[in-house]
Amino acid sequence: MKSYARSGAFIWLVAALIHFGTSNLIIPLTIALVKPASVTPEGTGITVTLLVRLTKLLHFPLVTLALYPREWFPGNWVYLPMATNSLIWGIGVYWLAGIYRRCR
Repeated sequence: MKSYARSGAFIWLVAALIHFGTSNLIIPLTIALVKPASVTPEGTGITVTLLVRLTKLLHFPLVTLALYPREWFPGNWVYLPMATNSLIWGIGVYWLAGIYRRCR
């Protein structure tokens, strides 16, 4: 039983770290694609639209809904609520994996 709990905590932590990395890398990627696309007559296109929607999804619920005062986290301290958001996602992924395992 102990090994299952340890592996569960490891999976939870890996999911949170993957979410944190992805949510931090998607912003510069979106900005890099928006800059050149903003001067074209066609506009930003579907790729940028999908990246913006994915950014909103990855930053949900804590960062997207701004459930924290921004002035509490100036500068690089903004990574604290982003890390908390990733931990929430990690818990959610672990919980959904547990439900899937029980249903099988």
